[in-house]
Amino acid sequence: MAQFLGAVDAWEAAYQKYYRMPDFAATVTPDLEEQQRAYSVARKRLEGTVPRARGLCFRHGLRDPWTSLLRTSLGQHAPQNRTDSAVSASERQLVHECLILLTEACTEFAQTDPPAARRSWLQRLLDWFW
Repeated sequence: MAQFLGAVDAWEAAYQKYYRMPDFAATVTPDLEEQQRAYSVARKRLEGTVPRARGLCFRHGLRDPWTSLLRTSLGQHAPQNRTDSAVSASERQLVHECLILLTEACTEFAQTDPPAARRSWLQRLLDWFW
């Protein structure tokens, strides 16, 4: 998650360096190629984890913040017209809260003791006497 948000922030920082017009085409200018590549890798990783995270949200009765992250579009506005991020502060806060609640919910299952290993009859006999 941090990799995705970092990639979005790096892309937007590079995008705001120059005066640009909004571009709805899929072309990337040469100065944004590295940031676009990092964003694409981070988005692929996020897309791979979202179905499992969404299922855990539904299982534990939490709000699903993942849909809005996958619909993030970069470069839709000119940098001189918009100063806020494509992923707003409230969306970031919802994601972090969801991750914290999912971590708490999943640690309850991890804290159960594993079943005891079967001991041999000789070891049980020795334990009975000593």
